[in-house]
Amino acid sequence: MKARLLCTLMALALLVAPAQPTSAQSFQLLHTFEGTDGIAPGALVMDQAGNLYGSAAEGGIINCSVPGNIGCGTIFKLTNGTSAFSTLYQFQSNADGWTPNSPLTIGTGGILYGTTLDGGIEGGYGSVFRLRPTCKDLGCQQMVWNKTILYRFGQCDGAGTNGGLVLDTIGNLYGTTVEMCGHTGQVYELSPGHNLDGTWNLARLHIFQGPPNDGRWPEGPVVFDQAGNLFGSTLGGGTLDEGTVYKLIPQGNGWSECVLHSFTGVDGKDPLGSLVFDPQGNLYGVTYGDSQPSSVFEFTPSGCSGNLTRSPFVPGQTQALASGLVMDQDGNLYGVSQRGGEYGFGAVYELTPAGSGWAYSAIYDFTGQSDGAYPQGPLVLNGGKLYGSTTAGGDGNCNPGRGCGTVWMITMN
Repeated sequence: MKARLLCTLMALALLVAPAQPTSAQSFQLLHTFEGTDGIAPGALVMDQAGNLYGSAAEGGIINCSVPGNIGCGTIFKLTNGTSAFSTLYQFQSNADGWTPNSPLTIGTGGILYGTTLDGGIEGGYGSVFRLRPTCKDLGCQQMVWNKTILYRFGQCDGAGTNGGLVLDTIGNLYGTTVEMCGHTGQVYELSPGHNLDGTWNLARLHIFQGPPNDGRWPEGPVVFDQAGNLFGSTLGGGTLDEGTVYKLIPQGNGWSECVLHSFTGVDGKDPLGSLVFDPQGNLYGVTYGDSQPSSVFEFTPSGCSGNLTRSPFVPGQTQALASGLVMDQDGNLYGVSQRGGEYGFGAVYELTPAGSGWAYSAIYDFTGQSDGAYPQGPLVLNGGKLYGSTTAGGDGNCNPGRGCGTVWMITMN
């Protein structure tokens, strides 16, 4: 109900967007979605050749058998980070998986890995899939992308694959689900299977128990440190049920968990999205805030504890931070917000170190019109350019009243 109300309010807000959008000279639209190529694109990833890949949670095949008949979603590519757009895959049906709303992961040979929030089997609770590129001709001028479902979640082994996947050095995948048969989420590992149908084997690394001693609802992905430990955050749980930062430590054939930090509300609440390490091993993330201002936090791990410092955003700055950050070589942080900014449709922002804190600057404010609305992150940073997407806005004739979303690029001055 809360999610449906939020979508309705966002749609109404788009109808009253400012008539004359303002734009930054560094901002460039790369693609505007039209429905058959996708609706509501998510975060992007970039390969070593500079190609961008992403998924759209809806759109594609119109007669896909999902509620609302809005399409099951698509996987797309923008060649060399330009406007050269191509649709790599359109999800076919409930059993094929639908709502691919997590960032993709790029593996060896350009293989793409991803998750769907729904489907996988009829009435399923999501899936993990692989898209493998194969040459269609001798000169490899044309490629075909073959999709394989690696794992299908049922009601009692996971639901809510929001966070995306991480690959280790030997080809195993790690991810999270928000729920699991009455429990409050899990961290899992998928390893290649040797069975005839090509499915992979799932191992549960940790099942979250919820407050007061554990987190719940791990909405974001996990990230490895150099020692092979996994770190992540949970939207809820912890001492006061305001969210946690956790660590998983490999021990023999299993893993042990440490709750590194329980948010109290005073130091932020509702951490969302991915975490990122700096070269010194400090972690950075965001809190959504909800009943209080959003914030960026820095966490210095030390064994099974650590120190957290918080930088809240003030009125007039960005709000509703729901995705993680990227860091440049100078230690500056970049992110997006789903709301806030000059027009209320989200913004791209930069945080630069300033004494013991951070200095905020707005890079771009979305107008809710042709440039898009409600940007999605984390961003891709490459060669002095930021790449991202918006889940709405763009063509007002697509998904009327909301728009189907955009992909954009900002050249840093």
